[in-house]
Amino acid sequence: MAREKITKETTLRIRRRFAASPEALFRAWTEPEQIKRWLAPTDEFSTPVAQVDLRVGGSYRIQMKSPEGKPHTAVGSYRTVDFPAKLVLTWDWQEQSIGETVVTVEFREQGNGTELTLTHELFPDAKSRDHHDQGWNGCLDRLARALSVAE
Repeated sequence: MAREKITKETTLRIRRRFAASPEALFRAWTEPEQIKRWLAPTDEFSTPVAQVDLRVGGSYRIQMKSPEGKPHTAVGSYRTVDFPAKLVLTWDWQEQSIGETVVTVEFREQGNGTELTLTHELFPDAKSRDHHDQGWNGCLDRLARALSVAE
């Protein structure tokens, strides 16, 4: 697992290698039933809602719930949908906006697996970036487990 903080305090980049194809990873990021299995920062959270209109300009809404039942709803729209290589989407929180940020996820075949590079940009400050660093790494840990169960 490689973590790389860009020198700009408003950008986060994470690289991970997965034992899955780019196609399988792309589907995990874009199919609602798969999103519900992994997109949450810890196993104590649930993801009851994943609505996806997968097209440039289409929107998404993903609601995670904390163990206490508090909703955390990510909302935005797709800027790039390039199966199975790249997704670019806007990202904000419905309950407590941080302003529109941009997430780019790139999938590169690497041997018998895939290198995923997640770049999340335009954070309002380093504190928000670091909070998302923790959340994204938790999500990616869960994604790795979800993919291993699916195979």
